[in-house]
Amino acid sequence: MDSLRSQLNEARKNRYPSRIAQVGFVPPLSTNGLENARVSNHLSINLLGGYAAALDGVEFSGLFSLEKDYAKGAQFSGIFNGVRNELDGAQFGGIANAVGGSAFGAQFAGISNTVGGPMKGAQFAGIANVVGKQARGLQVAGIANVAYSIDGVQIAGIANVAKRVRGTQIGLINVAETVEGAQIGLLSIARNGYRRFEVWAGDALYANMGLKMGGNTKFYNILAVGATFPTGDKTRWGYGYGIGTNQPLGKRNQLSIEGIAYQIHEEGTSWDYLNMLNQVRLSFIFPIHNRLALTVTPTFNVQVTDLETGEGIGTKWVKWDVYDRTFNDRTRVRMWPGLNVGIQF
Repeated sequence: MDSLRSQLNEARKNRYPSRIAQVGFVPPLSTNGLENARVSNHLSINLLGGYAAALDGVEFSGLFSLEKDYAKGAQFSGIFNGVRNELDGAQFGGIANAVGGSAFGAQFAGISNTVGGPMKGAQFAGIANVVGKQARGLQVAGIANVAYSIDGVQIAGIANVAKRVRGTQIGLINVAETVEGAQIGLLSIARNGYRRFEVWAGDALYANMGLKMGGNTKFYNILAVGATFPTGDKTRWGYGYGIGTNQPLGKRNQLSIEGIAYQIHEEGTSWDYLNMLNQVRLSFIFPIHNRLALTVTPTFNVQVTDLETGEGIGTKWVKWDVYDRTFNDRTRVRMWPGLNVGIQF
């Protein structure tokens, strides 16, 4: 992209007659008059809006700034900045910024930033950032980031979407086709990524199943549910969320390091009670055939509960606690080692 930037800079030289400064109200009510679409401005100050062939400097507008061709420098507008072709510099828009071609620099907008071509730099938006081709740098948005491909980082309050990721996606939901890096969020989906389904037996929750998915083995999310055998009011069940990483262990075997936090329901627990099972897991994976594998998983368990029961605070799940303490006569913490054995698909 550096070579593209150099080519564009060279091609722009002396493309339009330049004006040192222009002052206007709204096009064509300005010092450039009807010539505004045929000149480039070094300094442009507009009460409401400005329009020119190009910008080679700085532009300030109360509402909007528009360039028919390119902008090299900075645009500041209360509502919208628009450039038909390329941007080399920065845009600061109260609502939105848009570039039809390539962008080198930064965009800052209260709502959205859009680049139709490739981008090298950064985008910051209150709602969304969109790049139609390759993005190299940083996208930060309150709701969503979208790029054809990203070499860098996407950070969004809700969702990040890209066909190819070489870097990191951080958001509630991350979607990609291929990932060379990490997807960090509640739900990460990659078409060519890491996906495993596992069923296992454990000491606190006897029967469990979980879905592991992420961009690759470096970082993945875990969605899990588990339960004991149904025995009336003694039935215990829970749902959990976790994260993990998977590494090779020899030629065929693997080791997954994981953490899962469950919310547990038992004895008519309401959804408002704190009753958690937190697990640190070292999962040894022994392939059997294709993606079918045996998993042997030592765990360290931490039960944290303020559920009032006939036993006091919380119920005792195993007989081999290594730690059991109640804090402020309200919250009980128990710890114990455990073991899970399962099958992974």
